[in-house]
Amino acid sequence: MFEIIVYVFFLAAAIVLLISLRRISTDLKKVREERRLLEERIKESEEKLSDSFTEIDGMKAKLTLSQINPHFIFNTLNTIYYLCEKDSAEAQNAIEDFSAYLRENMDSIKNMEPIPFKQELVHVKRYLEIEKLRYEDELNVVYDINAKDFSVPALSVQALVENAVHHGLGKKENGGTITISSWQGKETVVVKIEDDGVGFNVNAKQADGRSHTGIENVRSLLDRMCGGTLEIISERGKGTVAMLRIPLKERNAGAAEH
Repeated sequence: MFEIIVYVFFLAAAIVLLISLRRISTDLKKVREERRLLEERIKESEEKLSDSFTEIDGMKAKLTLSQINPHFIFNTLNTIYYLCEKDSAEAQNAIEDFSAYLRENMDSIKNMEPIPFKQELVHVKRYLEIEKLRYEDELNVVYDINAKDFSVPALSVQALVENAVHHGLGKKENGGTITISSWQGKETVVVKIEDDGVGFNVNAKQADGRSHTGIENVRSLLDRMCGGTLEIISERGKGTVAMLRIPLKERNAGAAEH
């Protein structure tokens, strides 16, 4: 009788163990499947993130290359050449500004995150100082900066300022004025670049059949890097206004990081 009880006990234990092993096996299969699905999702996310970074890199490279204007470089070097005979100290300052300008343009490709607006503003001022050597009194600049504690994609403001100088004031007889202002609204920080140049049709393509590539690159970078927007308002014979709007949440994030 005792042997039968022991036999039944071990048989029951074996059955329980077998059931447990089957459950464990089933659970392991579920774990393996969940792990496989998780790995696939991680890989898919990494690929999407990589594609996103690649696209942003491409847009930044295009923007950087669009800002390295051969005519601007030639005119600047020509101006520095004449300054060397006229005012060597001013020529030295011009060389320093020009070198820093080119270096900042190339370094911008490495910036995967928006940079402080203060840093972008320094680059803008450096660029305008170089242009004033050429245009002199025909280029007037007004700054009305009431907000600085936020971030923007590198070259975003500078590209619009350069556009205003070359395509707005540079084509106007006797030049004109460019006004750069910033302020904080209820939901966004706003940067406005305004010129009283010749103006243009924002919907028209350029002479080579392309759209305004620099403007579109700035708009795409604003959207992807900080959720910002770009609005261009222009009227022939009166000038152009470019409005960058950065959400306050992005402003606060940028302030925390920097």
